[in-house]
Amino acid sequence: MNELLVSQFKCGNRKAFHKLFEMYWESMFLKAKSIIFNEDVAKDVVQDIWVELWKGRESREIKNFEAYIFKAVSFGCFKYLRDNKLNTVQLSVIDSLKFCRPEIENQYDLEQANIIITNSLKELSPRCQEVYQLSRVEHNTNEEIALQLGISKRSVENQVSLALKLIKHNLGVLHKLPLIIYLFLG
Repeated sequence: MNELLVSQFKCGNRKAFHKLFEMYWESMFLKAKSIIFNEDVAKDVVQDIWVELWKGRESREIKNFEAYIFKAVSFGCFKYLRDNKLNTVQLSVIDSLKFCRPEIENQYDLEQANIIITNSLKELSPRCQEVYQLSRVEHNTNEEIALQLGISKRSVENQVSLALKLIKHNLGVLHKLPLIIYLFLG
């Protein structure tokens, strides 16, 4: 149903635009408010996103509407925070944001995460890649892997831990990059 609404909205259907607005406005506002801590500013950020969506409806290529609007909320909030003096509460929130969440909110993030995981695994030694594959992809126990490869269970645990640490680090870098760009280079 969302795909139909989005295609109708792209064709200039105001009712489809209004329906999408009704479906997503509140959750977008709540996300913005949780970052900015100011209801009026959060409303302005979300309103600006919807205005820009309407203006660029014909030219903007959006593959995943929901992912797009929630990324737009984050970027809009970070842009506001970049351009305005931050208070101590906002600074502590930015500091505590968890950019690498265990649940990935949308398909775009899932594709990006898969690319990062694949590239991260290429950075590991062949043995570490093999242990990770057996553990996380083939779901073998540490004992089974140790027996199969002729290494200790502790070595298996260390190899899996090393792989997960690298993947987590690389995923964290991906999610922190927009904030770093907006706050320091903008």
